[in-house]
Amino acid sequence: MRELTLSVPNDGRPGYLRIAEALRSAVQAGMVKPGERLPSSRALAAQLGVHRHTVAAAMDELVAEGWLEAGQRRAHRVCEVLPSEFFKPKGGARTSPFERKFKWRLARHSTTLLCGLVNTSGYRYTFQGGQPDLRLFPYDEFRANVAESLRSAPTGKGGYSDPAGHPEFIEQLKEYLRRVRALTGRRIIVTHGAQEGIFLIAQLLVSPGDKVVVEVPGYAAAWDAIRAAGGEPVPIKVDANGMDPDALETAIVKQRVRLIYITPHHQYPTTATLPTARRLRIYELASRHQIPIVEDDYDHEFHYRSQPIAPMVSSDPCGLVIYVSTLSKIMFPSARIGFLAVPEELAEPLARQRAIVTRQNSIFMQDAVARWMQSGGFERHLKRMRRVYHERRDVMVECLDAGRRRGLPLAWSVPDGGMALWLDTGMDSELVATRAAEAGVYVASEMEFHPTPRLGTHLRLGFANQAPDEIRAGMGVLLGAMESVQKNSRRRKAG
Repeated sequence: MRELTLSVPNDGRPGYLRIAEALRSAVQAGMVKPGERLPSSRALAAQLGVHRHTVAAAMDELVAEGWLEAGQRRAHRVCEVLPSEFFKPKGGARTSPFERKFKWRLARHSTTLLCGLVNTSGYRYTFQGGQPDLRLFPYDEFRANVAESLRSAPTGKGGYSDPAGHPEFIEQLKEYLRRVRALTGRRIIVTHGAQEGIFLIAQLLVSPGDKVVVEVPGYAAAWDAIRAAGGEPVPIKVDANGMDPDALETAIVKQRVRLIYITPHHQYPTTATLPTARRLRIYELASRHQIPIVEDDYDHEFHYRSQPIAPMVSSDPCGLVIYVSTLSKIMFPSARIGFLAVPEELAEPLARQRAIVTRQNSIFMQDAVARWMQSGGFERHLKRMRRVYHERRDVMVECLDAGRRRGLPLAWSVPDGGMALWLDTGMDSELVATRAAEAGVYVASEMEFHPTPRLGTHLRLGFANQAPDEIRAGMGVLLGAMESVQKNSRRRKAG
């Protein structure tokens, strides 16, 4: 074969890689055709002024990449099909099967709108329910606890640990729950937020086809956790006092219900508190029909009218209540600290289930929170936030009163607690939310809290994450959006 002119790059890479690149470029440029022999390694070495082994190494590299074929005691040849041609169609217009876009088959489908995960950075004002005001968290105070936790890392906190949680944190949490929520005699499983807890429960207790009672309107992410386990949510209507026990009993009689999911303290999203009489009736139904109850108590401490009603789990003689909660509303969502309080029989199975999903705890974060709780900083911050959120709730109610005086058909009940308010706008709330978004205000419409798309008149208005002046300004824009929808509605009716 005639001499092959190569352009070898001059950079810091090993010589064999630079020669390999020069040979590859020659093939790509058509200087050597598929099936054609290359000069021998001896000839190329002499031409390039390098050792023969360097050229041999370059050719071995190209053989591995699929550009060259090595023969027994023969010169290397260019492969008939080059790597760069592999995915190209042959025969002109004929389509290669490798050019077709891959179609994924999803075994699970999620319908949730990712509650709490909405990107609201583009809005001037955000009435996002359940979102704490991150500006008020005592970062400097908490940072000292994190630093102390990190200083103790050589003692083993950086390694693998019990999937159920960090023992020191669990002890502090148990003490707090005993004093504040009247909760004793349960095993604690620490989770990455309440959502992981709901998911673990569904995976452990729900089989494909099982019926699970849920509140409607309700928490879409919980429904997805149930569906991910193969369960079928059974919607039970919610009124001004929470879940309707009569509707629950009808559902239990008609079909075999395996689980009840409920938010009795501040019903999500309406914020209604389930009265004691209804709690007892629901518990009696669950006990009679041997159905576990999942009690989701996501914002227990934020109660303003009186002391919070003790959770259902605090009076559970049959041991059928699984308690789910989180510290995200007290601290910040990215802390990812939730927990389950469960009967002894479920503790080990849930810990094993969690080991499959996440295996490891965030020990440093749990250890820092344990230190913060022990120092009293946790409860000082909680008391401060309770006062702040109480004031902000009242500011929002003042704004709604002003809206009603402007002629808007608004109706609401002042929530006893929580971080949001359930407002009946008297008009299409999805249209109101759209108009508000166009004006730079985020609100969640009733449609987001139903299992199937359905128009409604309610908005869930979070008041915790904005200062009073921000609430007043944002509500002014929101009320203006409602007035715009109201005027357009009147024009349509008149026309």
